[in-house]
Amino acid sequence: MSDKLNATVKTWELLEAIKIVENFISREKMGKESLKGICIEANQKENILILRTTDLKMSAKVEIVGQANGNGKAVVLCKIFKELIKDISDTDVCIMIEKEKILIQTVNSKSVISAIKDAEFPEWADINSLRHYSVQKSELKNLFENVKFSASANPENEAVNCVRFEYEEEKLKVAGTDTYRLSYAEINLNANEGQPEERLNVSVPLKMIDGIVKSMKSKLGIPREKVLIVCDGNKVLFKFAGIEIVSDLTKLEFPDYKTIIKNLNTDKQAVLHTKDFIAVLKRAYSIAKGNKEAKNGAIFDFSQNRLLIKSIDEYSKFEEDIPIIYSGENLKISLDVKFLMDFISKVKDKTVVLKMLNNKSAVLVKGESNDNWIYLIMPLALREY
Repeated sequence: MSDKLNATVKTWELLEAIKIVENFISREKMGKESLKGICIEANQKENILILRTTDLKMSAKVEIVGQANGNGKAVVLCKIFKELIKDISDTDVCIMIEKEKILIQTVNSKSVISAIKDAEFPEWADINSLRHYSVQKSELKNLFENVKFSASANPENEAVNCVRFEYEEEKLKVAGTDTYRLSYAEINLNANEGQPEERLNVSVPLKMIDGIVKSMKSKLGIPREKVLIVCDGNKVLFKFAGIEIVSDLTKLEFPDYKTIIKNLNTDKQAVLHTKDFIAVLKRAYSIAKGNKEAKNGAIFDFSQNRLLIKSIDEYSKFEEDIPIIYSGENLKISLDVKFLMDFISKVKDKTVVLKMLNNKSAVLVKGESNDNWIYLIMPLALREY
């Protein structure tokens, strides 16, 4: 692509950087070959090796400190590059670029791979905006993990193939929904920590959120570091520990989740031991997943101090009775067992609470002591087993 480059970095750091940027390459089968690759370049003045990827809607950049000479640049297929680096046992690795060839050399090994010819790789575009937010990495990771599983996984359903991301009233709020269930979580974020007074209301694509979470789990960086979030209304940037990830925003209108939560009515409540509940749900799911009429569905029969769970498939029937603390009239309701497991398996409270109205209204689920993270799930059509 251009000129020469010679950079030596720690092998594990290079592999971690590849694992981060590979989340943002293009998945289009017929797309440009260069967008399936990693752009490798260097900053000689700061002794930094830079890896970049993009699918044109979102981009990632990771900087690794080492010894760098020259300012060459090349694009290499991500899969091949990762496989070669993954098998290196030496502590340090030298990356050299010359005449559309990339040399990967250590004390004990040497590999040569071809760069993608005539690769047109976009330059990095910074976001300039006064709207910026600073959040502790572990808190932001937990916030996203607590809601992203509820977002639609279908890219064609763009309005909900995303996570809603908002800042207001000194709280950072996130929500995810696929229209059948909804997760909402919030954390306090004091304005005196550099937060602007202006409200933030944006939808961030799910692919971006998944990539951000994986990046925050990386061994690169400092565990208790802060993530800088910058938004200009069209794009959002997440920046921490030599890692920058930027994405277009989803422009389609996100469902009015605040009104849904505000208008939810309940008059029945069940309190269950979290570990016992998830254990019986797993057993119910082993049968419910084979139900052809209502896949993953089971009947939950609530009465005073007991819950009877029943599920069936073509060949089997499951029934189990567990103790609960229950208030309100008896209720029989059909729910998606997997949807319940998705949330309850993440709850750290010893007990979990279900709040209900009838067999046609949404059920609210939460850890007993945590009001900052809630889950709404719609019931299924009730069929007697």
